[in-house]
Amino acid sequence: MSSRRRKIKLIKCIRISLLTISSIIIAFPFYWSIVNSFKPYKEIYSFPPLYIPHDPTLDHYYVISDMAFGKYLLNSIIVGSLTAFLAVLIALLPAYAFSKYKFLFKNAMLLSVILLQLLPQVVFLVPVFKILKNLSLLNSFMGLSISYLPFITPVIVMFLKSYFFSIPKSLEEAAIIDGCSRIGAFIKVILPISIPGIFSSFIYAFLFSWSELMFAMSFLTDPDKQTIPVFLSIFVGQYQTRWGPLFAGSVLATLPAFVLFAILQKYFVSGLTAGALKE
Repeated sequence: MSSRRRKIKLIKCIRISLLTISSIIIAFPFYWSIVNSFKPYKEIYSFPPLYIPHDPTLDHYYVISDMAFGKYLLNSIIVGSLTAFLAVLIALLPAYAFSKYKFLFKNAMLLSVILLQLLPQVVFLVPVFKILKNLSLLNSFMGLSISYLPFITPVIVMFLKSYFFSIPKSLEEAAIIDGCSRIGAFIKVILPISIPGIFSSFIYAFLFSWSELMFAMSFLTDPDKQTIPVFLSIFVGQYQTRWGPLFAGSVLATLPAFVLFAILQKYFVSGLTAGALKE
């Protein structure tokens, strides 16, 4: 018994050690960005590197503040929210159909959804540009959000498909017996249970659009409508990179993501489906 306890204790120590190392590796880039955002340039370029600033400064934050960083932040929030809303709205019914029903060419259609993700985003740059131009949606938040949908929606369809698959079909059948239509059962019964999956999909779509640069730089020509990645790219030049404002802007750009997770974390709770089956 003592040998077994020692083995269990050793395994537990190994797990804790691996988790600790993984957490440090994951958290270090963000820590390094925060530290460098408060360093003067002489400390940013110092060797060996300083892991704690000796002479902290807020100059880099003043620089991006004077460049109307809040405007770009608001633009990114608008684009991210609009993209996430449209992507989830479009993906809901196809995901549920794929998870619950059998129909002609189901596997072929599902395969086509997956294959779209194999193509690099740059392949679609010129075709999407021409489509948005013909629709008079260039240089608009709606146009940029629509351009993201082909890349985000298939992933959300697959994610929600797996989530809907875990929901017993008996819930829908019971609602139909009580007089609901299929759409009514979906809206009144399935959607409330699916809130964790929906919000997870929303966060994924939001973060995708939040960090995307190529389409945002190509389709938004008005400086007043550009997003945070485009704003941060101006600090990276051919011959010089302004690391101070770049680090400061990167730190502030991550805050909305943290706030989003803090607000929606309560929805990432398992057992809602099981709870729905309880009397």
